Amino acid sequence: METIRHQESSRGSVIMVGLAFVVLAAFRRIPIPIMNFDLLPPNPRYIEAGSQVWSSLFALGTVPLLSALLLAELVKLVLPQQAVRGGSIRLGRLLVGIVALLFTVFQGYGLVTGLAAHDIVRNGVDSLVAALACYAGVTAVLIWLSDEIRLPGLENGIWLLLVIPFLDALPRDLVSAFEFFRSSGMPAGFFLLAAGATSAAVVMVILLNNLMMGVGRKGQTAVDIPLEILLWPPFLASVVTNLLMMVPIYALSGLMEAAPWVFAILGSASNCLLIPIIVYGYMRRQPADRREAIRPILVVVAAAQVLIVVGFGLVNAFILPPLLPNGGMLIVCVTVMVSLCRLALEMRALARS
Repeated sequence: METIRHQESSRGSVIMVGLAFVVLAAFRRIPIPIMNFDLLPPNPRYIEAGSQVWSSLFALGTVPLLSALLLAELVKLVLPQQAVRGGSIRLGRLLVGIVALLFTVFQGYGLVTGLAAHDIVRNGVDSLVAALACYAGVTAVLIWLSDEIRLPGLENGIWLLLVIPFLDALPRDLVSAFEFFRSSGMPAGFFLLAAGATSAAVVMVILLNNLMMGVGRKGQTAVDIPLEILLWPPFLASVVTNLLMMVPIYALSGLMEAAPWVFAILGSASNCLLIPIIVYGYMRRQPADRREAIRPILVVVAAAQVLIVVGFGLVNAFILPPLLPNGGMLIVCVTVMVSLCRLALEMRALARS
């Protein structure tokens, strides 16, 4: 019975992963119904920025849902007792969904207003309502997928939803980077630096995944430490750092233009302090009898997070254009790919049994 349940769970995970790829690919290529097609050339290429297609149904992407989850994680770190009360998980999910939809409305309003100002979409209250309804529907689907997707070691499907648009845009981004290097005359050493640093970071994250999952211990792959401790701290530290940096940026706007490297160093220093503090907060949420056992591993995790996030951030701050991916996003991408590989191995093992 246990084997049958495990097979059904693994097959369900594979189906949900495939569905997520199909749904997000469709959302990114379907334009919102209020576009001014009459003012655009035939077969228009949508306005793109990175992996975001601003005139599609996926214009807001996972930002509203991710923002709500980040807020929930901050609340759980600050108020851990309330987070573990009976019935709080279901209530927490409901609140996250409501907050995500509220973020969708506010962010969607700003986006539609900006697009209307450039005549990309039709102006008017009816068009605004239609666009917000589309964005809210997409966010609702993402909330459902996030709750249903379960990958080995990951409790939330948001990580896969973050990675899919990144992978979709990766070939185009790589071609653009190659064309830039070829046309700008930038020394090849910079390219080698970026490739070497990224490769080293990928290997580091893979090792951290294996360390936290207990791989190599008598062949067991049971989850010893939640992988969320590897994924959330860089994002949470970035949010808090951005909030802290708002005051000096507005107060010293002239310095921001004259010496942006000063703010890059301040932001890096903030991340250096915040990431270990946040990791410690996650450790405090673990059962008391496990904290001492996992403390050395979490020290290594925090050090690696600081090295990747801060190191990549500083390199990108002093070399224009940025050569390295966002450190936090790289950690997420590698962890999700490792988890997908584990899922594939599980399916292969079940097929043989």
